[in-house]
Amino acid sequence: MFKLTLPIALAASSVIANPVVSQTPTMIPDPDNNGEFLCGLTFDISGYTSNDFQGSAINDIAAILFGANISISVISWDINLTTVGNSWADEATIGIEGQVFIIPGFGDSFGVTNMNYSSNGLVNLFDLGLPDIIVGADGIIEIEFFETGFDDNPGSPDAIYEAGSTISFYTPGWPTPGTASLLAFAGLIASRRKR
Repeated sequence: MFKLTLPIALAASSVIANPVVSQTPTMIPDPDNNGEFLCGLTFDISGYTSNDFQGSAINDIAAILFGANISISVISWDINLTTVGNSWADEATIGIEGQVFIIPGFGDSFGVTNMNYSSNGLVNLFDLGLPDIIVGADGIIEIEFFETGFDDNPGSPDAIYEAGSTISFYTPGWPTPGTASLLAFAGLIASRRKR
């Protein structure tokens, strides 16, 4: 696994410290499945910026080792957001693997300073009519930070994810020994880069 992902980290414009908040995967009861468990990790996204529209070469992207072919069915977030200039909170968007998109400040059509936005617990993708997020064979989750609607500051940040900003990903069931070992190494190789 490391041999496959190491070139990604070395090719990045800058390698960041381990973004995993806790090195031990969290096991929690699945609120939608009596007696079942969810296994997950929480990642620190503090310091990332939302720049231009999706796919822009200057957007920040977190590339985090999570585990090959893992299905993520539940997510949660706790984000402290600051917008820049005329940018609004409901323009800052987080794209996960290009499959699921989170707008933490949805509905806040105004600028904010260190405003907290939380999922208020676990969000089951199925309950929202969304499919599970499937991590690719490379085991890397790509998280792109970008703007939707308007890009008020072309070529520079529109929003900043302040200290204490986290996002959590959960996979259903008790992990098999192989999955548990993959999750234990999650985030050990991560990069922060532009597209």
